[in-house]
Amino acid sequence: MKTTHALSHVLDYDLTEKTLLEDIKHWIDSNMLMMDQKYIWKVGITTGEDIVKIAGKVRSDFECKHFKYWRADNFKDALGTLTRLTKYPFIFKSNLNGYTGKGAYIFAYKAPCPSKNLFYHTLHY
Repeated sequence: MKTTHALSHVLDYDLTEKTLLEDIKHWIDSNMLMMDQKYIWKVGITTGEDIVKIAGKVRSDFECKHFKYWRADNFKDALGTLTRLTKYPFIFKSNLNGYTGKGAYIFAYKAPCPSKNLFYHTLHY
């Protein structure tokens, strides 16, 4: 009984400590295949009104995979999270990204990396 009580303190995990950045990174890591390097992740910020339009565009493209979005507390937090995400390899800013509405929704999806892309050679050679 004492062992179980002692282990409960070690295994106690507070879900409020998990940040939005860690949540997004965990989701990307869980949907990433190391051997499949012809895809890159694209991330962006948008408003609540435009997130449905972006989801429709991404999901209608058969080559895009794993679309998901998260709500940040405000635009400043969303922008900070986006800035930190784009520092990782295979994560680039989406062309659907929109700063003008100062939205708080961060979206991410996996898209193919075209061979004529500027970064194609750095990712594959």
